[in-house]
Amino acid sequence: MSPSESPFHLWIAQDDTQTMVALAPLRFSERPMKHEWGSITHLRAFTPVQKGHNVPAAVVFSTLTLIGALGLFVSGVPPLAVFVVAALVLVLCLAAATPSSAPVPELIAPDRAEFPALHHLLHKEEEQKDFSALETLAERAGRALPAVDEIIDPAEGGRLLAQALWEAAEVLSHRQQLRPGIAGWQDRPGARPPDTHVARILAEQRESASKLWHQTEAELQRLRIALELAAIATENAAQEADASEAVRAAYRELAELAGERV
Repeated sequence: MSPSESPFHLWIAQDDTQTMVALAPLRFSERPMKHEWGSITHLRAFTPVQKGHNVPAAVVFSTLTLIGALGLFVSGVPPLAVFVVAALVLVLCLAAATPSSAPVPELIAPDRAEFPALHHLLHKEEEQKDFSALETLAERAGRALPAVDEIIDPAEGGRLLAQALWEAAEVLSHRQQLRPGIAGWQDRPGARPPDTHVARILAEQRESASKLWHQTEAELQRLRIALELAAIATENAAQEADASEAVRAAYRELAELAGERV
């Protein structure tokens, strides 16, 4: 069974530099922190902090070793025994002074080459921050679902939240591709572009890219509003019966958003 034919499940893998969102299993070369909720598995890997040279401690231990060896030699201990002990201590000092190099976790997406459309990689800081904020809203809504199971089936609600995050990753990936072309488009004060054929084509391309940019922003805003409503309404519905209609409205919107992009 291919990933696209499997029951809907969202994988999110994140390290210090990137976030990958996929409809196929992800993993890291080193064991990550794993968090599962609803139809989502979130993996978080951290780059290990390498310990630096502990030179001062090595110097102190080496000095003490030489003093101790001299004392043993003066007290009549055989020179060979003194040499062996001193050598052992010095080796331990060198080991302590050498920086440790823990392996850096590598993100592994086994199915990406065969199913690239099932993977979105976010590597720009802005897109990663926006996705994390949306994921936080979705998880808030997901945690409150069991308390409102009379309004919406928790399994169905969890699936809709996961689908919303998948749609968000797709939109953010598109915005990430548009970002380099959008940056730096502000004309210099007082400067007017030449009225040439090439300049007119450039202006048309800029206008087209600008429309796409605003379209992605509108789609993100709609997803953000739906997820925030789902989070707040679901949390409130656990305490207030009047919030039940708001919960239904939120998940209807999420279902419509998922259906529009099928």
